[in-house]
Amino acid sequence: MAKAFVGQYLQGLIELLGEVDLDAVDRIGARLWRAYIEDRHIFIIGNGGSAATASHMACDLAKGATVPGKRRVRAISLTDNVAHMTAIGNDIGYEKLFTEQLANLAEAGDLLVVFTASGNSPNILDALRWAQGNGVETMGVLGFEGGEAARLTDLCVVARSRNYGFVEDFHLILEHALSQWMRERIEREGPPRSQA
Repeated sequence: MAKAFVGQYLQGLIELLGEVDLDAVDRIGARLWRAYIEDRHIFIIGNGGSAATASHMACDLAKGATVPGKRRVRAISLTDNVAHMTAIGNDIGYEKLFTEQLANLAEAGDLLVVFTASGNSPNILDALRWAQGNGVETMGVLGFEGGEAARLTDLCVVARSRNYGFVEDFHLILEHALSQWMRERIEREGPPRSQA
């Protein structure tokens, strides 16, 4: 029956959440805040369910963390322009899906946030390597054992499970928590929005 399965699923998720490295989360939050204070772009990427989480986080930061009279968060998901993504995938290669977009938009000092369960997606790793070579800081919200992405990111937190559902649930919970934390802190400490 669904009741028993869902109960077991929820119990497994609760156990995973209890093992999260909150010090790593704190470092990630501090880096997001610094990107905001420095008025940097925050680029967010992922594949599959993680692409949806990247889009969701960009919305929550750019819209949900908006406080009247305060500077806005400059968050952009690179998973949302289907025409651009399919042109890159078709003409250059899927592994360049995010790298090519970063080359158009990113500047030194910006922040790249990657969501990946395995930590080994070729297009994520290619984007991280490009970021390293171009002064873009990186952080990962990862799963499994972190994969190669754990080595390539400046900061990361890992949901140590091989269950994609648990990993993606954690990723979404974390982005919600961080986005709400950002809004709360912006209300208290955010710089005023310039009148342009």
